[in-house]
Amino acid sequence: MAHIIDKLVRYAQLQLDLVAEDVVYVRNRVLELLKLDSHEVTPCEDTSLRQLAVPDTLLEELRAFIAEHNIVSPSETDRLVGTVIGTLTPPPSAVNTRFWHLHQINPRQATDYLYNLQIKNDYIKKTFVDTNIHWVAPLGDNFLEITINMSKPEKRNEDIAKLVKAEPNGYPKCVLCYENVGYYGRDDHPNRTNLRTADVTLNGQPWFFQYSPYVYYDRHCIVIDKIHRPMVVDRDTLACQFDFIVQFPHFFIGSNSDLPLVGGSILNHEHFQGGAHLLPLMHARPAYEVPLKTEGVTCHVLNWFNTAFLFKSRAKEPLLDAALTVIKAWRTYSDPTLDILAQTEEPHNTATTLMRLEEGEFFLYVILRNNRRSKRYPEGIFHAHPEYHHIKSEGIGLIEAGGLFILPARLKRQLMLIEEELKDDYKPAQIVERHPELAPHQPMIQFIYNNREDDLRKEVTTFVNRTCQAILIDTAVFKHDANGQAGLTRFIKEALG
Repeated sequence: MAHIIDKLVRYAQLQLDLVAEDVVYVRNRVLELLKLDSHEVTPCEDTSLRQLAVPDTLLEELRAFIAEHNIVSPSETDRLVGTVIGTLTPPPSAVNTRFWHLHQINPRQATDYLYNLQIKNDYIKKTFVDTNIHWVAPLGDNFLEITINMSKPEKRNEDIAKLVKAEPNGYPKCVLCYENVGYYGRDDHPNRTNLRTADVTLNGQPWFFQYSPYVYYDRHCIVIDKIHRPMVVDRDTLACQFDFIVQFPHFFIGSNSDLPLVGGSILNHEHFQGGAHLLPLMHARPAYEVPLKTEGVTCHVLNWFNTAFLFKSRAKEPLLDAALTVIKAWRTYSDPTLDILAQTEEPHNTATTLMRLEEGEFFLYVILRNNRRSKRYPEGIFHAHPEYHHIKSEGIGLIEAGGLFILPARLKRQLMLIEEELKDDYKPAQIVERHPELAPHQPMIQFIYNNREDDLRKEVTTFVNRTCQAILIDTAVFKHDANGQAGLTRFIKEALG
């Protein structure tokens, strides 16, 4: 065990910025955590530790020692491992100081520093993230990105909706709260002892920047209000997004809608998502220009699967004014001929907003959303319709609305199984009988069976691609048919005069 501890401490010096003056102190804290009262220092071979891209092998050795000596119960082993590597990581104040020192040199250096630190200290479990499946789906003038994410739990829309009205209780109040930094965790709350963040001021208010442990795309970050309060979409939202882009011009930033089903999975704590990635929406071409009264701003309806506007300007206030004109008009807009009602017992209209900077010009994307349900579509009129739930039933948040689909881990196994069974020439009914878990996929299996070609993997992938496209079309409040486009024209005339 002495050698394991010394390898961890030396790894922290080489990879986690542990300074020599703190080595003895940190080693003693690790001994305390592992309930050891003596230690004999052993030399470590630096080269192999310096070459480690991730700490997996070291942490597996540590995990094995903890289990062998029953230091904690099996249910607590992962939390203890997280606490040990968190102890070896610089304290939050040191990380924040270095982040902003690097930001003065180059914002990209600051975000890269924190990202690499969170990989090296196992907050981002890169080995696991690398098992995610990712592909690009070309679809006419546009494309989608599709991932099967092996670490993201599949959530129920009903549970997400309950969080909006739920009173915060416990400590921390939710998984986004700043109080998670350094928190040991419990059975119903993850360990966050190795989480590190950077303080950010947005619109004059205290926020903080961290990375997502799930990493849906390059440098997937979360920017979180230090105050635990519900999601909103208003002028302050856009002002915060603008301030973030000014400070981190190499990232995009997006806000989920503030209503269930068309928002994110956490609606009770204000936050954004961003990163060093251009979502497929950001490659969409303009369909036509919308005339504006606001000088210095252009607006286009995008040629995109859902209903999206792009506002462009080099100035903050005109950009926000123009976008808010559309958002405010949409909040109260109804068109019963298109199933659009702004209000019943509760509000239904809202927006998803994303922002980025390119060559000194700000790009603000506004996607119109509506979360109303009906007898025909109890899960949502402008939500994935029931025939697509076998692929994805969760709400379509900002990332998917922007064209990057995050599909549940179960699909990796299920899609491979469907492909193998069809290769073995089983009929659809036989496949479902042999594998009852595939019953929700029976229409898909039947379709591929009826239209099968030599490349079954391509056929399965194409079916998933078209399903994701159909889901985005379902979320469009103004469809791309004649009625839908006439409705969009009426809305634009009412919103912008």
